[in-house]
Amino acid sequence: MKELSADAYKLAKEALMTRIAGEVIFAQQPGEALRKWRVLFEESQTELARAMGIAPSVLSDYEKNRRKSPGTNFIRRYVSALIELDEKRGGAHIRRFSNVVKDFSSVILAIAEFTKPRTAEEMARALDGVWLAGKSSMDAAIYGYTVVDSLQAIMNLDSHDFLHLFGQNSMRLVVFTGVSRGRSPIIAVKIYPIKPKMVAIHGPRSPSEVDPLGKELAEREGIPYVLSLKKDVNSLIAALSRL
Repeated sequence: MKELSADAYKLAKEALMTRIAGEVIFAQQPGEALRKWRVLFEESQTELARAMGIAPSVLSDYEKNRRKSPGTNFIRRYVSALIELDEKRGGAHIRRFSNVVKDFSSVILAIAEFTKPRTAEEMARALDGVWLAGKSSMDAAIYGYTVVDSLQAIMNLDSHDFLHLFGQNSMRLVVFTGVSRGRSPIIAVKIYPIKPKMVAIHGPRSPSEVDPLGKELAEREGIPYVLSLKKDVNSLIAALSRL
């Protein structure tokens, strides 16, 4: 196997951690996903539980779905322990899985984090946005943004891949570009348990062209929903980059 550079190894590790966490979160039987990755990493329940700081019986109960779905703290400790144990042995599994890490460059057109939050109203203004739903949440704090090619997302994203849209946090704006009517992005957001703080679409040239169901779903979900009237995607990304 071709040796990874330090930067490539870091990216592969981060992508793998996101992939594992996403698979556990979205699995119908989270315990099966937990057991699968432990077995793939060739770790015993005893070793992994010790690294997590829990009793092996607790991990066993989760793997057999005897407990309710694991929370974010448990999943974070589980993934971190898997990675740390593998790195102590040279990182062989991290490198092995690096060749199945997807390239999201065609899906994610731009992504950034804010050290200081912006409000939903500021984000809408930067987008030359027209409010479609959730205007009452215009003061919501936004800590980053992701600009997505909608068609590529539909074609290439699996359920656990959706987490890649969130970057370092879900308290962000996700902009779906190349939209025709705006129903699909809101339906996609609705079905995932982790949701962005704000959604914008780019494509329709006026609110009248936006699917009413999308507006209604956004209102029900309490998600600020905006139509960007920027001339093109490059202008949209440039405006966000100046925030």
